[in-house]
Amino acid sequence: MLDPAWQKLAGLSVNTDLCRAWIERPRGHSKTSDMAMQIAWILRFANRPLNGIVAAADQDQATLIRDAFARLVHLNDWIFQPLKVLKHRIENQHTGSRLTVISSDVQSSWGLLVDFVICDELCHWSKPDLWYSLLSTAAKRPHCVLAVLTNAGIGRGWQWSVREAARLDAQKKNPMWSFSTLDGPQAPWITENHLAEQRALLPGPVFERLWLNRWQHSYGEFVTLAEAEACRDETLKPQTQGQPGVQYFAAIDYAEKRDLTVGVVLHREPVSQDSFRLVVDRMDVVAPGPNSPTPVSWVSDWIGNISTKFQRVKFVLDEWQLLGVIQAWERKVKIERFEFAAGKGNHELALTLHRLIRQRHVAWFPGCGKRIDATHRDDLETELASLLFRQSPSGRCRIDHRQEV
Repeated sequence: MLDPAWQKLAGLSVNTDLCRAWIERPRGHSKTSDMAMQIAWILRFANRPLNGIVAAADQDQATLIRDAFARLVHLNDWIFQPLKVLKHRIENQHTGSRLTVISSDVQSSWGLLVDFVICDELCHWSKPDLWYSLLSTAAKRPHCVLAVLTNAGIGRGWQWSVREAARLDAQKKNPMWSFSTLDGPQAPWITENHLAEQRALLPGPVFERLWLNRWQHSYGEFVTLAEAEACRDETLKPQTQGQPGVQYFAAIDYAEKRDLTVGVVLHREPVSQDSFRLVVDRMDVVAPGPNSPTPVSWVSDWIGNISTKFQRVKFVLDEWQLLGVIQAWERKVKIERFEFAAGKGNHELALTLHRLIRQRHVAWFPGCGKRIDATHRDDLETELASLLFRQSPSGRCRIDHRQEV
């Protein structure tokens, strides 16, 4: 796609206006390796010193091209011997051409004068500032090559606008942009078994975006009511006390005024020699009234009751919510402070819970989480079916209630 642009940049006589590329492929389809080969060629064979940059949302992502480049040079040193791979740059020791690896430090990107720019995984960039800087940098030189590597993104934000502008320009008679997108996995090394595993483990919107290369809305259904109901085990009953020799775990999600407070007790149960499921033993739900918030004392009373009736129990509590309760109880019962870690915690919680439900690695009794005061069906299964699975442009996931969207 970019061959004429690279040839022109290298000093060859090529008549082309092409100098931009949008390359959109599913995960595992050699975006990084293919671009490393193109960079190696231009650094090795350009007839004048060139200066290029590769940018990504973070340093780890940016160094993927650097690492792919290092492998390429190592395996083909008879061709690329003049190229020296350093920590954050690659240099041609004979001509002075160089590639610099940068991340999301926008300030360092202003004022650059470069001959080519590679934007890696643009749809994972949370903010457009770096893109604006690099796009304007590419416009400083008439033959500067700009390439975007990415898989499908989320929503209709600034990345989608860039994509559509590239797609429309590529349809012109003498385009600046080359536009390429793959519909689903096409690489022969991506096997059906591999895809089946990913489909089973990932939420549907995430699988479609990463592996089918399909743009997603910012939110979608978390699980269906049927998927939630499939985790109901009719043989289970709510437990009022623990069984000897069983290790129990208890957790509380506390909300004072605007949401439910939920306490849950569960344990691990072997299913086979190599697998287990989580069994919900009891779930207690309390709702605040219009003028009666749920007191923190309810949490303390619940901990006291559970610790008495389920003797081998460890409590897992969010210290951001319940620090005072933790301090009051941690010398009396076993408590693990759960570091929720904000966005990272939301992401891990959403993916883990979705996987447990989809694979039926969690089970509960009929009517689990049912509210006695509800005028309609309101239990754990209907609650799960009412949730939305939300993805941010950076790829982070979280669970939302429908009324919050």
